[in-house]
Amino acid sequence: MFTFNDKQYDETILSDKGKAIWNKLIKIGEQKADLDIVANYWTSQLQAELPKEETKEESKEANGTAK
Repeated sequence: MFTFNDKQYDETILSDKGKAIWNKLIKIGEQKADLDIVANYWTSQLQAELPKEETKEESKEANGTAK
């Protein structure tokens, strides 16, 4: 059973073409989930490589104005 446009349908009674489309959509959903995992991994890798933000104290020390 699946819901489409707020209605419940039984995929076992779909036409052959309907079943093929349903199976493609299921496969795309699985691939999207895998791609989300990969995208999250590479996003975290990029985050780790971004320059760190300086605190105000670090900035003062770098400029020689620290007390």
